[in-house]
Amino acid sequence: MSAHPDIDFAPLPSFDEADAATRSAKIATHPDYYPAQSNLRAEIRRARSIYQSLSRATGQVFADLRVGRALQPKMLARPLARMIASVIRNPEAMIWMRRLHPPMEPYLVAHSVRTSVLAVVLARQMGMAKPQLERVGAAALLCQIGKTKLPTKLLEQHGPLSDEELTRLRHHVELAAEVFGHCPTIPPDVVEIAINHLERYDGSGVPSGKAGDQIPVLARIVGMVEWYDAMTSVKPYTRRVLNTTESMDYLYQQRDVLFQEQLVDEFIRAIGIYPNGTLVELNSRDVALVQAQNPRNRTQPRLLIVRDAKGRALKKYINLDLAEFNRKTDLPLTIKRALTPAECEVDANQVIESRCQGLWQRIFQPA
Repeated sequence: MSAHPDIDFAPLPSFDEADAATRSAKIATHPDYYPAQSNLRAEIRRARSIYQSLSRATGQVFADLRVGRALQPKMLARPLARMIASVIRNPEAMIWMRRLHPPMEPYLVAHSVRTSVLAVVLARQMGMAKPQLERVGAAALLCQIGKTKLPTKLLEQHGPLSDEELTRLRHHVELAAEVFGHCPTIPPDVVEIAINHLERYDGSGVPSGKAGDQIPVLARIVGMVEWYDAMTSVKPYTRRVLNTTESMDYLYQQRDVLFQEQLVDEFIRAIGIYPNGTLVELNSRDVALVQAQNPRNRTQPRLLIVRDAKGRALKKYINLDLAEFNRKTDLPLTIKRALTPAECEVDANQVIESRCQGLWQRIFQPA
């Protein structure tokens, strides 16, 4: 059984590195295919309504399925297209929406939307063509629909699940296949991606135990980002939640085990070693919040300094472009480590909300 944050953190299966080296061909990438078309300040103004529209549409589709109505993919078409367009213009805005949008919807809906955003962001990073972004975004959005056929009591249960309940949860893709079977308008390649997203690179996944190149590339993408989002999300039936840096470390350990090494590396490039919203300690001992990534150097993002070297909260936060600062000094600032909110009594979301006061663009400087 492969480890999954919705289920467990079981020891990983034995692994033969030599076998993995021949398991998948390198995926062609075009990292400069999508130049940024808008700065973060401009895109963040549009991103909130786009994200909310996609969340509402997804919630309605899932609610309809739960009461026995047919899958209506047309309801998702326009909000999904708007989300993809936003990611193409500037992916940073949607990454922030994924982090900060209040989870008004049930976990299943919020998780599906966040997974779709991450899948599109990664596909964009790799320079995949727009039709591929559309397919991976749709598949990621729908990969959880089998769970709408599971009892609500199971999905919302607090505390550990029994072995039988874990098995039912783990095989939700088989229920999804039944839903897709009654909706011929969904493209077969989207279905293929969604049905295969729980397959794992080493062959330990479900439903068929496929490995390496047997798993479609876009299904490998959806499987990895869905796993990452589940790791970092609060769920009723498990208390195990990792912060973004811990999750990145765990993904890194699973290169060519659960997930293809190239995809893990590309994902880190896409959202950063220290993803937006991460609290970090600098070598100066100041505490800062990561605001935006530097595409040329993911170790030197744009920061918002919130506490000084003595641990005192700043009355006025300081914007700092780490890369730009270090180009002009002989005493460079570096990120020493990521922090948890408990370590410095800072909540990243509260920092952002206190800065923007409903006007999200105020927290960002033009890119």
